[in-house]
Amino acid sequence: MKICFISKYPPIEGGISAKTYWIAHGLAEIGTEVHIITNSNCVEKEYLIDDNSSEVKTNLFIHYIDPEIPWHIPYSKLYISSLLDKTLEVIDKYKIDLIDTNYLIPYGIVGYLASKISGIPYIVRHGGSDLAKFLKQGIFSSLLENVIRDARAVITDSNNENLFKNTNGVIYKLPRYIPDERHFKPAYAVRKVPTFAYIGKINYYWKQKSLDKIVTLFSGIKQEHKLQFVGQGNGFNDFSDFVNQSGLGFYEFKRFIHPEKMPDLLNSIDFLIYFCQDSPIKDFSNVICEALWSGVTIITDKTMDFNEYLDYVELNPKNQIIRIDLNNAIAARKNICSLIENWNGPVRFQNTINYRFDKYIRDNLILFNECIS
Repeated sequence: MKICFISKYPPIEGGISAKTYWIAHGLAEIGTEVHIITNSNCVEKEYLIDDNSSEVKTNLFIHYIDPEIPWHIPYSKLYISSLLDKTLEVIDKYKIDLIDTNYLIPYGIVGYLASKISGIPYIVRHGGSDLAKFLKQGIFSSLLENVIRDARAVITDSNNENLFKNTNGVIYKLPRYIPDERHFKPAYAVRKVPTFAYIGKINYYWKQKSLDKIVTLFSGIKQEHKLQFVGQGNGFNDFSDFVNQSGLGFYEFKRFIHPEKMPDLLNSIDFLIYFCQDSPIKDFSNVICEALWSGVTIITDKTMDFNEYLDYVELNPKNQIIRIDLNNAIAARKNICSLIENWNGPVRFQNTINYRFDKYIRDNLILFNECIS
């Protein structure tokens, strides 16, 4: 079987790029020929990373679009045209059996067009922002209706299947993401002080990610600790100015890393900070999933819903998750201070994995075979 993914992929940050990375490697490991078509070499400089994979996988081939697009009128980056051209080239050269698209825009559209031209079936997967910003708002509704309707199958979850079932009757419900427990497992590096980390985009809407609240909580804390902001984005300069003016101590900024290095990053921290109460899009987080598998303590707010994650992992014990009240800054800061004062070294939770990575790969492979037959 030969599968062609059209997706974000390293060297850019993003949940889908991490998911595609691990699925592609898992499929290649069991002998499936995987081709990935991506524009990740041409995205905005704020999201590029300088971090490459150290591992070359047999059966896995990455195809980047041509970054040299002539200036033209009217000017655009022509992502759809470039991705489509590269996809058709790969389909013809490697005799692809199935196209798997991640994110409705632009990758689902590219899969739809490539299928119409080549006759190769395609399936669609979605993220969270493409549903919230486009599908639910009725933007590009006629186009997306065709993209969804003509797909051989839609891969979604119980929370979102109602968005698709009236348009496409072939719906598969698979986990949004399952980490590879061979890599994401309880382990830690030796350190002298407790380490907190925010990992994610820092875009124009960084206050909706409660990054301002993180700074406020940690400002004025005198106990020695380390606070890392691992992120990039088009709001980074604004946010870093805010941090520099806040009087925050014990902090550092880090750039995004390649997905294969995420286990080591999680092993180097004690607490992952993930607040969602101010976010207009409360969606599944790959980083949360990876932290749970790695046994890292998660600090979150009262609005965070873990039910989807707990379908696949059993927390032992449940105090891996610490909820604080962001609307009570004094109490929340006391919670953080208490964590620092009572820290006696790295702790990892040994959780029971109820849905293993090899099953995740097999279930995807079963879906592929059914879509091809």
